[in-house]
Amino acid sequence: MAGSVGQSRETTANKAATPGLLPTSFKVLAGFPLPQAFFKAKPGHVLENIPASIRGMDGREVSVTGFMLPIQIKDRLVTQFMLMRTHEVVEVLHVKTPPKVLMDTPVTVVGHLHVKDRWEGDFLCSIYQMDAESVTLN
Repeated sequence: MAGSVGQSRETTANKAATPGLLPTSFKVLAGFPLPQAFFKAKPGHVLENIPASIRGMDGREVSVTGFMLPIQIKDRLVTQFMLMRTHEVVEVLHVKTPPKVLMDTPVTVVGHLHVKDRWEGDFLCSIYQMDAESVTLN
């Protein structure tokens, strides 16, 4: 999806008022205990350990704020990045969008959240992915 980078808080505030937009946070997305079985889960059995309230966000348009950690760049634009809760804590969302690199500034991402397990071989990479529609500086 195409992404855009804004420079004002007003843009973020307006997005938060968008009908149907669900503001969320890492506190919500990571705010539940994981049973020990989660860490031994195989493809197809991960989501049963995620609360129904979180699974219910799948496909919803959300906004979430964090720090950008680029993982793929093309023509000097970020095409995929991890959105991190802080600079030190590795709680991330995998995001696809083409903004500028904004690593040291908090950003708010608006887009459709996907609650699904993503695997590489036997390794669980993420349970959240997001198709960003906009990325705004805070």
